[in-house]
Amino acid sequence: MVSDKVQLEEHPSGDDIYNIPNMFDGSLYGLIIRLSLPIFISLLTQVTYGIADIYWLSHIDVGRGDIIAGVGLVLPIGMVLFAIANGIQIGMGSLLSRSIGRKHLEKSQQILFAGITIVIFFSVIIYLLGYLYAEPLLHGLGASEDIFVYSADFYYYSLPTVFSILLGGAMMGLFQGAGKTMVIMKASLLAAVINIILDPIMIFIFNFGAKGVALASFISQIAFVIYFIFSLSSLRIGLKLKFSLHYLSLPVYKQILSVGLAQMLMQVIISVGIIIYNFFIVRLDVNAMAAFTLTGRIDYFIMTPMFAIAAALLTIVGQNWGRGNIERTLKAYKVSVVLAFSIVLILSIIHIVLASWIYPLFTQSTKTCDYAILQIKIMELALPFIAISLLASEYFQAIGESMYSVLLTLTRHVFISVPTVYLLAFVFKIGIMGFYLGAMSGTFISAILAWWLLRMSPRLVAWNKKSRNEK
Repeated sequence: MVSDKVQLEEHPSGDDIYNIPNMFDGSLYGLIIRLSLPIFISLLTQVTYGIADIYWLSHIDVGRGDIIAGVGLVLPIGMVLFAIANGIQIGMGSLLSRSIGRKHLEKSQQILFAGITIVIFFSVIIYLLGYLYAEPLLHGLGASEDIFVYSADFYYYSLPTVFSILLGGAMMGLFQGAGKTMVIMKASLLAAVINIILDPIMIFIFNFGAKGVALASFISQIAFVIYFIFSLSSLRIGLKLKFSLHYLSLPVYKQILSVGLAQMLMQVIISVGIIIYNFFIVRLDVNAMAAFTLTGRIDYFIMTPMFAIAAALLTIVGQNWGRGNIERTLKAYKVSVVLAFSIVLILSIIHIVLASWIYPLFTQSTKTCDYAILQIKIMELALPFIAISLLASEYFQAIGESMYSVLLTLTRHVFISVPTVYLLAFVFKIGIMGFYLGAMSGTFISAILAWWLLRMSPRLVAWNKKSRNEK
């Protein structure tokens, strides 16, 4: 990707899509905010209907947390699915942006063909395995007899969304690669509105219960994909949804899969970490599990600005790295950390203050509310520190050293937190307090590791010289 952007400088054109004001000089604060805002709006719509799902689920039976706990056990499986979709998105977006930059527009049809066939392959495999091994999987995730029926309802009716979620990722990759982020934002808004409207209809009017949330999500995902299909002409690169062996290109498959693998792996690691946390916490108290699911949705909302800033940092670091501006890439990282840390800290404090008013809106279970409020008081101020390692992960992805990103993700979600939770909660029998303290431990250790890794200036210089000399 770096070499492609250098080629654009050597062969400039009047419509150079990489000509972003203040990219290589000037205020980084303004640049990061400007690039982050559209991404933030798109992410916010996804978070909004995620919170809406939990809100309507909690009102099926306001006196119990079993339904939320049951659905919460299945959610990490969905995260794995979205991780695969995100990997396909990044792979296709990266490859298409380079092709457009080189004006190799005929390659775009090969990229679309490769992306769709990858989606079909993964969809068939995931659906068959997911259906055949459903019960062992749910029991393995920790579904007890009390919550198994809710987990199973949500799980089976969510399986049909596999294809639409993966295809949506491929479509997002195409439009992201072409720079058509407004289409992505509009598609996200459409899906969110449909999902929010359909949730109460499916749950209460048609009396589908937990199944209704899965059906609403399926319909909204279909609308999401259809909007992209009808918008293909706006790309103006001659893309058509047609299949022909003429478009088969093994190098294209290799490039898409290799570029998206690190991102896919990191999201799978996060999902596995949450699955393990769920496995632990459901054995402590099912109400604590319900609270963990509720707080997770609100916390994701709080961290959304951080994710948007991380996406902007990826672009800034990548382009400046290609120019050899190592100092500016490090400055961009530090500015991004300051912005993300400050915003998330403010939102976290607001969450702590309002927690006792927020969670009774989702459930009338006193135990669930008590656990949620306790968790927020103990863990919430750890959220800003996630910015240090998360943004470092984006930095390493941008310069092509993705294994450092994987290392940071493993440290934050698995290497430190999982054994610490087990030791504190079960070996030393501290219970739920041990779980909360253990879950935070990886955040602080990974932050220290990230800060140390980005002080390796000589290694950064060597990496930069190598990347710029690659053909």
